[in-house]
Amino acid sequence: MQKLVVLSVVLILAACGEKQLTESDFKAALDKGFEKEGPICVPLDKSFPATINQMEQKFGVGRTLTALEGAGLLSSATDGKVRRYEVTDAGQKFYTERDGQSVGLTVQKVKHGFMCFADMRSDKVVRWDAQADQGFSVTYTYRLENVAPWASAPSVIQAMPKLAIWINGALKTERKIFIRKTASGLEAIENNSL
Repeated sequence: MQKLVVLSVVLILAACGEKQLTESDFKAALDKGFEKEGPICVPLDKSFPATINQMEQKFGVGRTLTALEGAGLLSSATDGKVRRYEVTDAGQKFYTERDGQSVGLTVQKVKHGFMCFADMRSDKVVRWDAQADQGFSVTYTYRLENVAPWASAPSVIQAMPKLAIWINGALKTERKIFIRKTASGLEAIENNSL
């Protein structure tokens, strides 16, 4: 009986020593992760300057590039049967390149262009479930801050479906992320891509 009482006291003290996690703890970890990842960007499938042939102009990435040109982020000029796009001074504020791969007969390292349009922050933590490996599966909704003015232009949203997903999903789309416990607190695992 005495062993049972001692075991109960030890369990109670252990439970008291572990801080009960709250929605605020998870929101702080999410926001810290979002800040570390940087702004949300949509892919352009090209690096710039980019040369687009007639087929791409009519059926491919040309629609997106034309919309961004209309928003003042790109400029273009016709050179024979191709159109050459460049990022404008106004577009430089939003443009970034990331390493990627081009898959064809061989795999090559290439740069891909992206237009960044907003910062993501947590809106609400819907639920969290403890996982076996010192972490949590967290379901949340997000909000967008510092949204670029061009990102809400109807012509741009229509030409860039991935942008529309982000803009229209704010405050209502539930997303999942893994958050792990570390010695310094909770840490979100990156997943800010579409």
